[in-house]
Amino acid sequence: MLKGFTVFVVALISTAQVDQYLTHGRYTDAAMAMLRQIGRAFGF
Repeated sequence: MLKGFTVFVVALISTAQVDQYLTHGRYTDAAMAMLRQIGRAFGF
């Protein structure tokens, strides 16, 4: 389970880095804004 979580985190970080390089973080910023709104909806 820890190996799977580690692979997931590395893939997520890699995807964010590629997004920063290719689109100047447009999709990463949108995803973070969406997660922030979901968190507010659940009271986090």
